[in-house]
Amino acid sequence: MLPTGVRKAEAILHIPLTTYVLMTFGSAWFVWLPLLAAEGTDLVLPVPPAVLIVLGSFAPTLTALYLTWRYVGRAELRRLLGRALVWRVSPTWYVLVIAGPALVMLLALGGHLLLGGTAPNFIAYGARWFLVAVNFVFVLLIGGPLGEEFGWRGFVLPALEARFHPPWDSLILGVIWAVWHLPLFFISSAAQHNFPFMLYVLSAMPLSILITWVYHGSGNSLLLVMLFHAAINTWYGPLRIGPEATGSTRPLALTVVLTWAAALLVVRRSRKNSHPHRP
Repeated sequence: MLPTGVRKAEAILHIPLTTYVLMTFGSAWFVWLPLLAAEGTDLVLPVPPAVLIVLGSFAPTLTALYLTWRYVGRAELRRLLGRALVWRVSPTWYVLVIAGPALVMLLALGGHLLLGGTAPNFIAYGARWFLVAVNFVFVLLIGGPLGEEFGWRGFVLPALEARFHPPWDSLILGVIWAVWHLPLFFISSAAQHNFPFMLYVLSAMPLSILITWVYHGSGNSLLLVMLFHAAINTWYGPLRIGPEATGSTRPLALTVVLTWAAALLVVRRSRKNSHPHRP
């Protein structure tokens, strides 16, 4: 009998990654197409834009679940779903994935202020500060993490790891992940609308490295990955680092720089641990 890791790698290699990418992009972009058509026209959609945005955001997960069942069977599908139930990890990981993104954003905002930038109006966020925890749950369930991470980290990441060495596997995934969001940058009701696309790509690449680190460091827990993803999306609002709040893209750029710094530290540490005999 083959070791579990070998059986897993062979199973993944039998899943057509190109098919996954085409199905995920095609289905999500098809759902978002009416929103693009409605921009700048009098077209009235039968449902609120948010409904279509959320429906399209579930394409990565639904495609991953279908292809896993179709090509490698129910046992592998149960294994994939079970990754979302891996919760018995060190409390340090929970603190890191929830508070880490906030710390990076606050440091970036502080750098923006030191460079003479204008402070955002936190008071304008008002009573919504008291709903951050509630918003976190909504973001986790319908704001991206649940709809995406069974696909990106549960399906695509292992497939890329079977083909490429780190950190190239994560960097490639980061680019795929970012480009998949492209239509949302042209939809005024989407959260990505005010985010410069190239800056988004540059942020997705190091974030992908960090998420890979969280995924493997937590024992391949998709739960921790989804919490990390939810924290990133949630803190962006109340910490008000976007150009609509600060009048500048500098806080975002500084966030990207700090994220790259963290990712490079993770890569350096991972390589050092993989070669313990080296000084």
